[in-house]
Amino acid sequence: MRSEVTIAACPIRFVIVHYHIFKNAGSTIESILEREFPGRFASLHGPAREVVLNGNHLAEFLEENPAVSALTSHHLCYPKPAIRQTVLFDCCFLRHPLDRVQSLYSYLRKIESGDPLCQLAHRKSPADFVKCLLDRSPHLISDVQVHRLANGGAFTRPASEMDLERATRVVLEMAIPGVTDMFDESLVAAEYFLNPAFPGIRLGYVRQNVSGRLDLDPVERENELRRLWGATPYEQLARLNEFDLELYRKAQKEVGRRLAMVPKFDQRLAEFRSRLRAERAAHGQQRAYA
Repeated sequence: MRSEVTIAACPIRFVIVHYHIFKNAGSTIESILEREFPGRFASLHGPAREVVLNGNHLAEFLEENPAVSALTSHHLCYPKPAIRQTVLFDCCFLRHPLDRVQSLYSYLRKIESGDPLCQLAHRKSPADFVKCLLDRSPHLISDVQVHRLANGGAFTRPASEMDLERATRVVLEMAIPGVTDMFDESLVAAEYFLNPAFPGIRLGYVRQNVSGRLDLDPVERENELRRLWGATPYEQLARLNEFDLELYRKAQKEVGRRLAMVPKFDQRLAEFRSRLRAERAAHGQQRAYA
């Protein structure tokens, strides 16, 4: 005779975790999540700027804060942890690494701080700023995104093919991969694939923390950065970011692959951008990216 047995078990918890790489449109993603999860959103920090938070910190935080359904963190680094009865929908946006350096400079010029890097940006031209970083700060300008995804953000040596492979695997397994110059497309795909877990989620946005353009085509980008920095610093930075550039291209390809699976993608993208125009009109914002 069959026995009917009910086992006590907690329901599966869904949590969106945004791994925020500085100057990669993270402030805009943060604003989306805060709007979509009112009262259930958190920003996770370490006690100092150089602190790195890992999967254990994340698991402990979520256990102690059962109401949280979405969070962002500058300090949190991969690998993503496995947490019992919890499904993590990880999100990370990548950016063309040379664009990212110039955006960092532009941002630092806009703020007032006693931080030495900020002071350097205020004193130097774009070319001299880059030359100073090339001379003494490879950890700030060399394959930063690969190190962030593959090595927990630690810079102990130049990146390698092995690091690129690990970082690529993170991107391919990510719930919400994104690239900043395919920002709308990345979010349209995310809306579609997140909907089973988060019904009705809307990822429209008003841009935050704007400090650069991402609508330049590759030739315009190269010409603009060569003009700002000079040919030799540009080429040195490109060499130092060989693996970041490849990771960026792989992320573009993965976003494109997912877009191709979204039914009526063109129609969804047009509707999404119609929503954005309404948002921008309401906030009086011009076209620019964070």
